[in-house]
Amino acid sequence: MRNQLNVLFIFALMFFVFTCGKDDDEITSTPPRDRAEQQASDMDTLQNYFQTHYYNSGALNTLTTYPTLNDIVITKLEEGETLPPNTTLLSDAVEAKTTTYKDVNYTYYILSIEEGLGDHPHFTDQVRVNYEGNTMDDEVFDNSVNPVDLELIIAVPGWNRVLPQFKTASSFTTNNNGTITFENYGIGVMFLPSGLGYFSNSTTGISAYSCLVFKFELYQYQVMDHDNDFIPSYMEDEDNNMDVFDDNTDGDRFYNFDDSDDDGDGYKTFREVLYTEYTDSSRSGLEAQLQALAPLNSNQFFTPIEDKDDGTFSAKLITLEDTNGNGIPNYLDSTDAATIN
Repeated sequence: MRNQLNVLFIFALMFFVFTCGKDDDEITSTPPRDRAEQQASDMDTLQNYFQTHYYNSGALNTLTTYPTLNDIVITKLEEGETLPPNTTLLSDAVEAKTTTYKDVNYTYYILSIEEGLGDHPHFTDQVRVNYEGNTMDDEVFDNSVNPVDLELIIAVPGWNRVLPQFKTASSFTTNNNGTITFENYGIGVMFLPSGLGYFSNSTTGISAYSCLVFKFELYQYQVMDHDNDFIPSYMEDEDNNMDVFDDNTDGDRFYNFDDSDDDGDGYKTFREVLYTEYTDSSRSGLEAQLQALAPLNSNQFFTPIEDKDDGTFSAKLITLEDTNGNGIPNYLDSTDAATIN
């Protein structure tokens, strides 16, 4: 029942990411257009935006402090106006990226200000960010006042494509007033076609089929294991298409990332893998233990470090066994349940 409720909860949230907390937001949906045709139209919209907007590249390059969202200024170049000095037209600065979503090839764009010095999150992780969302007419439709935690698995598709290409902060400091200062975080701007945004859905400030612009600061991330089966959710994307909502090994009503028995053989997934738990009284001590075990085999990985209630820290070394040697790990092979851990 818990797994079923989790899936329903995720679907319910998918249409509210970036708009929750606003009492007057009401999401409506129009009959969907052909995605490929809409993508072609969106490309024209985005290219026109890039050719008529510039950003303050010179000011950003001469900052004496680390850049923030407020430091990134994108301005429309009015007809007949000359490009101001120390600025760059977006068409000369953005980087095109491609992805496949809903069987359609999409192009989206990134303006990278700083990649960050921490680690890359996965497309199913929870991230801590600051952000600001704009429409093509440069109207702000949403923004975070303070850092917020968002699950990329339920964000608009463009987010779980873009943020894994940046890194989190390298460190953070807790200030005397309780605020936190992050160091060397990823910061940039994403430009999304409607198919990687809300597509045919509309809400306050966003009409259906709107291309969207998001400024973002990426601070931290947490590896998610939505079904607590020791297999991180990003590893349950069996076809590697960045969509965990089409992976269902046993064909039941639960997707693998939310299924405690992925292969439907009657044994819980966590019982079909080998694991060894490591603990220490300090995080740094545990990290040293784990580093001493490197390099791992290709079928091994560590679970995220946990803060235990008793003040200690723990992590598990997971080994994916393939007892019958057919190339399918036991937890995905209904004919092989040799590992009962």
